[in-house]
Parts: sequence; structure tokens; C-alpha cells
Amino acid sequence: MKRIALMVVLLLAVAAVASAENVIKIGMVNDQTGPNKGAGIAMKAGVAAYFKAVNERGGVNGAKLELVVANDQYDPDKTVDGVLKLIEEQKIFAVVGTIGTSNGISILPIVKEQKLPFVSPRSGALNFRTPVIPEVINIRASHQEEIDRLVDLLAKEGGAKRFAVFYQNDTFGTEILSCTETALKRHGLSLAAKGSFQRGTLAVASALSSIIQGKPDAIILGSVYAPGAEFAKAARKEGLKSYFASGSFAGGANLVKAAGADAEGMIFSQVVPPLSDLSLPITKECKEAVEKNPEGAGFNSVSLEGCITAKSMVLALEKAGTPPTRDGFIKAFEAMKGTDLGGIKLSFAPDNHQGQNNVYMEMVKDGKLVPFTALK
Repeated sequence: MKRIALMVVLLLAVAAVASAENVIKIGMVNDQTGPNKGAGIAMKAGVAAYFKAVNERGGVNGAKLELVVANDQYDPDKTVDGVLKLIEEQKIFAVVGTIGTSNGISILPIVKEQKLPFVSPRSGALNFRTPVIPEVINIRASHQEEIDRLVDLLAKEGGAKRFAVFYQNDTFGTEILSCTETALKRHGLSLAAKGSFQRGTLAVASALSSIIQGKPDAIILGSVYAPGAEFAKAARKEGLKSYFASGSFAGGANLVKAAGADAEGMIFSQVVPPLSDLSLPITKECKEAVEKNPEGAGFNSVSLEGCITAKSMVLALEKAGTPPTRDGFIKAFEAMKGTDLGGIKLSFAPDNHQGQNNVYMEMVKDGKLVPFTALK
């Protein structure tokens, strides 16, 4: 009996080890409770929902996916701490979906040293694209591509000639400023005004004062959603009639909700298709997955981005070996040539780690984000 009992214990131990080895842990470190929590919670919801759907179908080559999350409260120092903790304690295979340019940049030394795959930093910054970092995989368009589309639309259709930029004084904000200046040069224009604010605050009064003096026709908002909304409300209260425009980085739905009526007419670029276009299989698939497991975020542009990212990871994991290796995972991405996710195609190469450059335009009408049709 003792021998049988010992064999049972050993079998259970082996089973436990096998089970542990048959889980692929993916880390996520982003804002879950701080000033950009809307984006962090939504990114988590999108990735988690798709992973859960895959697990319910049997996982990836028999392995289950586990998303382990650390909260950095939009603080780059905490992003570093969180990633190091997940590497040490959770033995993560890869990291996904940081929120914020500075936050993503803060972990690049760790990513390079550890050869840790870093998928879809939620940023269009050049830091993640040029030169190519072997471990970094970008799923979204760049900041420059988004700003180019916004400036083109405002200059050509809106007749705007005097542009201003409201931006947060960090790496992200100054890149949006630079991207806008670059986009304006293509139209023979230069910046009429600019105003910055302290990252992590809602202190927008000084920036607004500087921008008003420039009498802008259009203002690019280079911030996350809370200060962007605060600026929009303050500007409208001062009687400013300028066009307002922002990119996907602002978390459109969150900004619209925070700004209320003052978001009316605001233009957004997005890096995912319109939520209403369920003719695209990927949008329909992700909507169903997220609404089944909303985790408090619901289906919005950020949770859709998270879901699309998760699907790309699953496709790469399927071809990364059994068990998957980090090197095999990166090479599986690089082998994608027009890989169809369901209406969105990804193409990578060793010298190109940005899988797509799609930019979609939306506008706020009657308090809702809808596909853009015309400025008037």
C-alpha cells in the first residue's frame, strides 16, 4: 500500500510539472489604476479575451495561454519593476501591450538583454521601429503615419493653415510635436503655436494660453485621454472654435466620455477598423470574444487592438516550435507575408518589424465615435 501511495504521489507530481510546462505565460505591464487606466484595462481585456477563447479550443499546440499582469500606474520606473518581477517570478515567455511611449522605452534594455519578445508596445514611436530591434514586434501604424493622415485631412478638407499642438512634456508628447511639424512641411506650413503640460497632471491652463495666442484653425492633441479632455473643455469654455484632432494614442472612446459635449466634432485617427464594421471577420471575432469576457472594459478600439495583437501572437506561437522558443517565435513573425487575420493582413521581415500601417479615420457625432465621412 505504501508503494502504491508513493507511486500516486509521484504521478501527481509528474502531472503537476507537465501541467506547469504546458502553460505559456505572457506578461503585460501597464496602467490598471492610474491616469491612463482606461487604455490599460482595455488592452488587458482584449488580450485576455482572445487567449481565453483559444484555451477553450484546446490552446496552442496543446499548451494553454496565461496572461499575467502587473500594474505600472503609467510610471516608467514601475514598468521596469513590473517586467523584472514577471521575468523572475512568472518566467514569462514574452511581454505584450505596454501603454505609453516612455513606459515601453523604459524596458527596452531588459528586452534586449533577456532576448524577451516584446509584442505590440501601444505606441507609434520610432524608438520601437528604427532601427529594427529584433525582439520588438509592432502591430500598429506609426505616430507619423497617423499624424500625416490627420494633417492631410485638416489641411485639404478643412482648409486649416494655422496648426497648434497641445502635448505632454515627455518622449511621447515631443514626438507628436515633431511628427506634426514634419507633416506640416509637406503642405508648406509651419506651426502657429504650441503648448505643453506636465505628464501625469491635468494642468492645461498654461498650454491653452499659449495656443490661444496663435489663433489656430486646428489643434493636434498629443496627450492621453484625461488631459486631452480637460484641454478640450477648457478651450471650448474660452470660445475656441478650432478643429480638434488626436490619434489612437488618446484612447478615443475614453476621451469622448471624459470630454462630454466638448468632444463633439473631434477627429481621431485609429489603428484598428471601425467597431461597427462587422463585415470584417476579425472585428466580429474580437467583438464576440470581448463581450463574452469584458473584464469591465467592453468592446472599444483599444480592446480590439489587444485582441488583434493576441491573435497575431497565437499564429506565431503555432509555428514557434513545440514547446515554442523565443527565437522561433520571432522568426515566425518575420515569416508572415500577407498573413490574413480576418480582413487585416500582416507582413514582416528581418528588416521590418511593423506588420501593418493601416490608419482609419473617425469623428465624434452626437457623442459617439463614427467612421469619418466629411468635416461638415
